[in-house]
Amino acid sequence: AILAQASRFVARAHSRPTAPKAFLSRAPDDSGHGMRFQELFYLANIIDYGRIITLYWAVNSDGYEFAMWYSVSYILDAFDGYAARALNQESRLGYYLDMVIDRVSSCLCLHFAAKAVLSGATFVPVTVAAPVALMLRILIVLVELVAHGAVMFLSEVLGVHQKQMGYDYWIVRQYLSDKHFLGWACFSFEGFGLGLIMNSAPLALISLPGFVFRALANITRLIAIVPLMEKEKVKWPEEQRRDGEVPRRGSSDRLGHHRAASPSGAQVVRRPRSSSNASSRTSSRDGKSE
Repeated sequence: AILAQASRFVARAHSRPTAPKAFLSRAPDDSGHGMRFQELFYLANIIDYGRIITLYWAVNSDGYEFAMWYSVSYILDAFDGYAARALNQESRLGYYLDMVIDRVSSCLCLHFAAKAVLSGATFVPVTVAAPVALMLRILIVLVELVAHGAVMFLSEVLGVHQKQMGYDYWIVRQYLSDKHFLGWACFSFEGFGLGLIMNSAPLALISLPGFVFRALANITRLIAIVPLMEKEKVKWPEEQRRDGEVPRRGSSDRLGHHRAASPSGAQVVRRPRSSSNASSRTSSRDGKSE
């Protein structure tokens, strides 16, 4: 009888996943979805860790050395997406890493460009150094933080499609729909900042038109989506507008072909709700076209 009981106990123990195995396969988080432990070692995410390291080295240097390490980080950004798609390694961790590193990189480039201008180590005349530095720091806030933050909120939280965000304006359409304009604008935006940091007048002047184009496109888009955010707020259920809770639906197609496109359901936050509210929200969600 003792041996039989021990055999049943051993069989039950082997039928359950052990703690390490469960951790490796699925680690639950607050949203009800888990991050697989293996995602930490995805090649695409390892490339992003390299971007963080090279940015750190850039921050601790200046001039041409800053530009060298910053450029390495920028070039690595072109490979993480290919690695994620080729190896089927798209993940929530990669989604957030890519998004955050992109914004931090651009902010750092503009910040160090403004410092270089104020230090008098660039070709910018001293008489206009302060206004130029102020403009660069305003762009950190307006373009990199506010404009991109508003777009991410509308697309990833409220599920608003990008074509509802400023597509009525020619400059926004060209910026988002034409890869040539987008690539030129993004390279120029970084190139202008690096030109100031390296005190390279030719690089800064060549990059200036694209720098201005990207800045205007993002500011125009921000102006266009402010009324849209107010319009979307009206659609929120009354009880959520009252208690400050925001409905979340990760259904954006804005980044569908980019490494940063989050997997299905990655942004969904599950909350307990009553049966009456659940049925009303389900009917309103099913009736809305994305």
